[in-house]
Amino acid sequence: MRNAASYRIGSLERALGVLEAIADAGQASLTNLAQRTGAPKSSLLRHLRVLEAAGYATMNPETKRYALGARLIHLGYAARRQLGLVDVAAPPMRELRDRFDETVHLGVFSHGDVLHVAVMPSRQPLKMATPVGERTFAHVSALGKVLLAWGDEKAIEETIADRGLPRLTDRTIVDRSELTRELESIRLRGWAIDDEESAIGLRCVGAPVRDASRQVAAALSVSAPATRLTKSAVKAVAPAVVRAADLISEQLGHQAHSGREQRRGLVDAAEQELAAGREQQLGTGGTEFGTPRSKQRENRTPQVRDGRRAAAQALGR
Repeated sequence: MRNAASYRIGSLERALGVLEAIADAGQASLTNLAQRTGAPKSSLLRHLRVLEAAGYATMNPETKRYALGARLIHLGYAARRQLGLVDVAAPPMRELRDRFDETVHLGVFSHGDVLHVAVMPSRQPLKMATPVGERTFAHVSALGKVLLAWGDEKAIEETIADRGLPRLTDRTIVDRSELTRELESIRLRGWAIDDEESAIGLRCVGAPVRDASRQVAAALSVSAPATRLTKSAVKAVAPAVVRAADLISEQLGHQAHSGREQRRGLVDAAEQELAAGREQQLGTGGTEFGTPRSKQRENRTPQVRDGRRAAAQALGR
């Protein structure tokens, strides 16, 4: 199989570089684009004229500044239709599951709850896997706390007013001020933890998934028995969850401005730490872990029990 370098086309690469430079600048003059791309103005002008003719770039005749063309909107929507959230998330989720052999969940915020839209179950005998379409309280899970941390403040207040902060374990956060402090900490470090707050013996680590508008569109998590996902292991797993969430975000059109190499290094360190000394205390008999989560449904209204239908609607299917 040939490597990618065998198929490189210089003129095409330069044209794509011009589009990326325009995208980064918003609008840019010929001189500015020449500085950004390092290309001679004469060569750059030829590329711009081709892009203009095809509708991928446009020039304001008064300011002589270039902007992205409407044709790219069509391509963007076409790509978005073809790459739904679950389809985009599946490869990073599978890689994360295979790396740690723990269950990986993907959830979105829906009517005050976390709606689970995808799951990659662990292959271990003792595991926890929430079915697609199931709803859980937002304040008790890593997924939910991520979605609350970067969510709309009004929506959060309405959720708390409607749902309250029910206690599921003695570790559940039930005080509004304490939850506010927890959400602030999550925003600062970039990931959340469910430290046996939804079920005793269950620990989860979650991170935000952003879309092209830079809004948090979903949350990604790794869930495992607390005997395997120890507090020391959390420090190693969290960077890997953040990196996987970032990969999904990039596929959804989000462009991070910094920290990619630093996060990649953290992931490598996480792998080394886990490979060196990860605890492997397994159960037997194929037990589904975290059954107390299912009890969350007991206090639900019929409106919020239709999770599978809501999951399909949330994904535009």
